[in-house]
Amino acid sequence: MSIKTYIFRVQRNTCHGDNGKVDTNWQEYIIECEETTTVLTALDDIRDHQDSTITYRQSCRSAICGSCAMKISGKTRLACKTHVGIVARSVEGKEHQVIEVAPQGNQPVLKDMAIDIAPFFDRVIKIQPFIKGGDEADTEVHQNSYDQVNHVTQCIMCGCCYSECTVAEVSPEYIGPAALAKAFRFVSDPREGCKTARLKELSEDHMMWSCSRCAMCVEACPKDVAPMEAIVKLRTRGIQKGFTNTTGAKHALAFHEDITSRGDLNEFSVMMRTIGIFGTMGEIPTALHLLKKGKIPSPIPHKAEGIEEVRKMYDILEKNPLDVETKAKEVEPE
Repeated sequence: MSIKTYIFRVQRNTCHGDNGKVDTNWQEYIIECEETTTVLTALDDIRDHQDSTITYRQSCRSAICGSCAMKISGKTRLACKTHVGIVARSVEGKEHQVIEVAPQGNQPVLKDMAIDIAPFFDRVIKIQPFIKGGDEADTEVHQNSYDQVNHVTQCIMCGCCYSECTVAEVSPEYIGPAALAKAFRFVSDPREGCKTARLKELSEDHMMWSCSRCAMCVEACPKDVAPMEAIVKLRTRGIQKGFTNTTGAKHALAFHEDITSRGDLNEFSVMMRTIGIFGTMGEIPTALHLLKKGKIPSPIPHKAEGIEEVRKMYDILEKNPLDVETKAKEVEPE
């Protein structure tokens, strides 16, 4: 493999602890390496031979500890498993391809690429990540009882999903995809004795129903945990347990009602069924703006053609419900 020259554009951050202000600037370093060199190895080379003040975390170098998660060329990745040649980009005016490195998003920055991981783990601690005794613990454990548990335990708590989460960006109170995936690990554990109590807590504000299902966490996860899938399964279990008096649950049930009855969403009434008449009245200014733009949906709900076929599919699903705990794809060692 031939040696190539790259420009590493590194975000340098200095946090002033007294007021929380972070001074940011970008610094460029030129380095020669192979395309298969990892970003972490390249950063080590820069730190060892060009600038010893660059700060970032690292540990295992094997995509197991999650310490080296950072923004690389615009996306949160593990520096130890990301090859330079994959993330290098051509930039107008630059003689060589550029790799841009910055700290994780949605996290307090301490220095350069090092972030404060305490708030992230505070969210994980909030869901009480341990088995609780109780009446709901299974007395019989089958061969596939731990399929879902084993899948979500692949999580290495690197924070990539939280860094890319679009809800966390606008709502600091949101517990985040990593904590919810960890919560599902216990809700799905046959030994857990307080599954219903957990689901009740997870149905509260800023928990599982706050997820916008943008799938950024699925794309960012370096271990294929797919946190959003775990969140969807938590919601399914919550509804099955009767926790439907939340905005998210009402919204989901409104969709279900419309598709089964008409085959299409009744956008005119879905807001009222989701947030109630008083909540809808609070959105009158927005409705008036939409009315001016001609974007108010018709009050007469549309009925899709072939609705009988849709109803047949729902009838089949109701008589033969899908197992939401189907075995996940096995994660192969890297």
